[in-house]
Amino acid sequence: MAIALKGDFIGFSFNGYRSESLGIVRVSDGSRYNEDLVPTAQDKTVQVPGGDGFYYFGSDYTQRQFSINIAFDELTEKQFRELQQVFGTKEPGKLVFDERPYKYYMVKSGKPQLKYICFGKDGERTYKGEGTLNFTAYYPYAKSVHKFLDEYSDKNKDEWKEASGMKPSKQTTEFIYDTFDENDTVRVYNAGDFDTDFILKFNGALENLIIELMPTTQTTNAIKRLGFKNFKIDTIKDSGFQINTKTNLIEGFDKEGILTYNLYNRYIAEGDFFKIPADGQDYIIKVTHGAPKSIEYDYIYY
Repeated sequence: MAIALKGDFIGFSFNGYRSESLGIVRVSDGSRYNEDLVPTAQDKTVQVPGGDGFYYFGSDYTQRQFSINIAFDELTEKQFRELQQVFGTKEPGKLVFDERPYKYYMVKSGKPQLKYICFGKDGERTYKGEGTLNFTAYYPYAKSVHKFLDEYSDKNKDEWKEASGMKPSKQTTEFIYDTFDENDTVRVYNAGDFDTDFILKFNGALENLIIELMPTTQTTNAIKRLGFKNFKIDTIKDSGFQINTKTNLIEGFDKEGILTYNLYNRYIAEGDFFKIPADGQDYIIKVTHGAPKSIEYDYIYY
């Protein structure tokens, strides 16, 4: 059985399955690869009443399409069936290209199309041909696979590490990123193309909880602030709570970490939810009158 190649521009993975283990290889369309640099955009417009033209109110990215040309040589009957099982799923999965292994797209597989010739040899059937795999990312951006370069074992790391914007390691001689210290502060960094949401989890809180975002160059004046007054959680159902800046909700969770659907937004007294800026700078998130447990966030890329 022939083994498919792997590597930059010819290898990829979907939902944890490697292209070479499936017996396929990514190929170019003719002599070049095609790629949409940005997702599909939908303009928000209204026709001018009684006049020419439209009013333009901005646009939103809606989804992203991927069409991967593949080829295969000596694909076995078992691998043929596995292709049907892997790409016939109705569930979304992670799509990662070998040339940019630091980011993944959450995609839904479309209808695969294959063109092949079947050969028989030694009582076994093998297939040789080509095809197209289609995917749709309904969330149009990619997320980071890992957040620090030393978490990747890719031998071609030097070719993409600068483009990723990632720090070499989570831990330095002075601090550890994404880990709260004894002063209830955490150092964060966003290597992505967009400001990113985060989830901040707490074991508990005092009545006047305050969360602040500060540049590392100035840790006295916050540029963003979210404050609470008379904060109390339902200790019968909840062992803690989380601040989710994507949904803009304060959510309770039980001792197993499962959300209880208790909401605590009513205790917000000042400020607003904020994101971690994507400007290449380190920031400090400081918690006052609280018991921070952890922070979770991804880098968001085109």
